[in-house]
Amino acid sequence: MKKKMLVWMVALVLLALPAAWAETVAPLTVEELNGWTSDLVDRAIAEGLSVAQGEAGWEAAGTGYTLYLSSGDLSADSALTGAVLTVQSIEVEGLTGPRSTYVGQPVSEVLALYPNDNPHLSGTMASAVLYIGGQFPTPVATGLVTRQGQDITLIEHGLYYLAGDGVAFSGVQYTVARGAVTAIRYFTAPGVITLGEANDALLRLSSLQEQTEYFAYDTENPTPLAAEDLSIGGLYFFDLTPQAAIAALGEPAHEESVADTNGDTISTMQWDGVEIVFVYDAAGKLLRADHISATGSLEGPRGIRAGNAMAIVLSRFEHGDAGVPGDSALLYGDADSQEAPYGRLMVEGADAFAYYAVGTGSGQTVLMTLTFAQGMLAEISISYI
Repeated sequence: MKKKMLVWMVALVLLALPAAWAETVAPLTVEELNGWTSDLVDRAIAEGLSVAQGEAGWEAAGTGYTLYLSSGDLSADSALTGAVLTVQSIEVEGLTGPRSTYVGQPVSEVLALYPNDNPHLSGTMASAVLYIGGQFPTPVATGLVTRQGQDITLIEHGLYYLAGDGVAFSGVQYTVARGAVTAIRYFTAPGVITLGEANDALLRLSSLQEQTEYFAYDTENPTPLAAEDLSIGGLYFFDLTPQAAIAALGEPAHEESVADTNGDTISTMQWDGVEIVFVYDAAGKLLRADHISATGSLEGPRGIRAGNAMAIVLSRFEHGDAGVPGDSALLYGDADSQEAPYGRLMVEGADAFAYYAVGTGSGQTVLMTLTFAQGMLAEISISYI
């Protein structure tokens, strides 16, 4: 994500690979991919691995890696249908992926080793294109990330190249969890496809490249929490109504209302992992949503969600010049006077609480409270105070 280059669009006739890539970071090449897989085969031969029939076909398993072969023969001429480096590879010297990538490596470092025309990862909530470049008859290189919201789960660098009368597709995939690589895989699609089918696949990637409905939030220069950030599961706090909540979440599993001492009515609606409180006046008119909390998988402000590591969550908001804190700290503003905007982290043993206050412009303050347990986000809560 540190490299930014010109955007290259794909049409039925693809654009040539830009010369600028040669001056910065080059895409994966067929020679590079073949060299890596050849080294894995040589390692397996040197270690005397045996080939056995497994669930995925012929397999040769070593410490920290497994090769998937097209036959029961293991030799320098063996054709691989796949390979994987596992977490055990961390303990094996020299067992790395292309460009010396390794299991356990931060995802940001892996992204920086390949081209990236899309530093903000604009795309959909499920995926984003990093780059597309090349022109048949030379190989066409592609980069893609798969994600669950802000959490990248897979980085793929692929190659479409001519093979006989068709086009083959192979490459490397980095499986990612909690911001780090958990496995590195070599893949090759079975058989070949036609040139027309390859162009269709590339045009689909090009279409995805045009999507901007979702993007990765800035973690290098994050800003304080703002009023426009205050949504959970697409439900914007200041516009939230019972009708909108039901449209998004379905009918509530539980609902109850109680009278407040000032004559207002407090109505609580609950779904699995979500609670919303609304306030009505004495005449039954909706005044506002007063509180929303989530413990499930719904995305909250800036894409945070339950299960995220505390360091990842805190990195989405301003946290001072000293880096993401691990202990109690003032994140920004004047939390002692409780004058919005401010952010504060309170750590209490294995638990922690982050408080972010936002002014509404009408003299009121809304507080987002993030509850962490064992270093992981457990609950997001947004309330008037």
